[in-house]
Amino acid sequence: MADRVFCIDFGSAYTKVALRRDPTADSELLSWPNIDFCVPSTIAVDRRGTKAKLAFGDEAAGQESGGGIDVHRNWKRSVFLAPAVARPTQSPLEALLQSDDLLALATQYGVPHGQIGYLQQMVSSAKSLIGGPGGRIISAESQQQTIATALAAHFFHWLRQRTMEACAKLPTTGLKFEDIPVRVAVPAFAKDGDDSHPGRKLILDALDKAGWPLHPEQPVVAEPYANAIGVLTKGANVLSRNGRLNFSDMFSKGPLITVLKDSTHHPSYRALVIDVGAFTTDFTALTFKPVGVPVLMPDSGFELQEKSVPFGVSDLDEEMRLALKVSEWPVKPTWTDWTKVQQSVYSEGKGYRAPGLGKVVGGPADSEAVQACLSAFTKRIADETTAFCEPLEPAFTQELILTGGGSSIPVVRDALQIAAKAGGKTFVKTHAPDLKRVKGIPVDKLDEQFTRGGSALGGASIYFEKGYY
Repeated sequence: MADRVFCIDFGSAYTKVALRRDPTADSELLSWPNIDFCVPSTIAVDRRGTKAKLAFGDEAAGQESGGGIDVHRNWKRSVFLAPAVARPTQSPLEALLQSDDLLALATQYGVPHGQIGYLQQMVSSAKSLIGGPGGRIISAESQQQTIATALAAHFFHWLRQRTMEACAKLPTTGLKFEDIPVRVAVPAFAKDGDDSHPGRKLILDALDKAGWPLHPEQPVVAEPYANAIGVLTKGANVLSRNGRLNFSDMFSKGPLITVLKDSTHHPSYRALVIDVGAFTTDFTALTFKPVGVPVLMPDSGFELQEKSVPFGVSDLDEEMRLALKVSEWPVKPTWTDWTKVQQSVYSEGKGYRAPGLGKVVGGPADSEAVQACLSAFTKRIADETTAFCEPLEPAFTQELILTGGGSSIPVVRDALQIAAKAGGKTFVKTHAPDLKRVKGIPVDKLDEQFTRGGSALGGASIYFEKGYY
């Protein structure tokens, strides 16, 4: 149990850090000069001098690869996607060289079998030179994960320095911020388990090397679960007079409390949270079924179902760059430029005047290509949503929560609201960014803090400190 904790939501595009400075203090997102609370998860390595120089965050995000500079974006994917295993079977060439058919042909054409043996040795030697000791060919994915491993500790060391600087500007409390433990939010497929995911271990090792004290009991929380708690509690942390969690006050801003206080007329509750991020799309179903009497502490009564799918806005970006022929632009878009493309083309349905190109891209002339990208992306997200929602048993009171940068794209947000109703489900309240109010349907227009920072806020919640139950 920890009275105070940092939570890092390490995102593919942006990283957020939240702090709970006391058991009953609201979780808060930390900000830096010129940056609100979303820090670009970008690393740039400048190899032009005698010693490599590293840049991070917004400084790195404004750079482009080339001329001795390597810019690493979306490297979270390399951390958590398991690299391809070296091929256990022979290559077609090796199979041919060791086949009986080749020996038969050699006999037919008078080629001594010894020469076939020499040829086999030559191929084996070449394979060893390419693959290293043992002849194991290293996959591109393995190489990327090796690079990500080397960079992770540097990134989290830099992040710790910036975090301490941000804490120094907080109202004086006398706290030793450097001693506060950290919890990190990871994709659901990398959470705790008997067979620990290699990406989970990599991140924890990197945090440890960077000087972050790890939370003693729960250093890792699944992103979908943390996001659900962050949005539902709005970052509130409340204890009762007896020092135990006060769930009724923590969740007072939602329909859950109605179910907790009157289970006879409201027999079940579910919060369905869908977060469309850059690397993953996360799903959480947090279900509570009281046992017929008023309940004020759900704790173990919550049933949790969660899933992280390695598909997100960065995949849409890749397809859109191809559709808009970005490789042919005379001036390649910077990180800032591309965020403007996302806003103009994805969210507003307008074109973007590309620097140096002399024309608008993503507008009417590119409408067919843009719509094809958006349609394919939206269909995949909607299909994943339907697959997650259909098996869920009906709940009497349900609310839908849409977060992540992808939920700010109107066509994606609309498709999610339709797909979430799979199996005839209905929602008494919907939370989402830029949500228009519809007569008779309560909505909660989420601000940027909860749309992008819900996982960090939830991960810092006292809800995850079981010692307070």
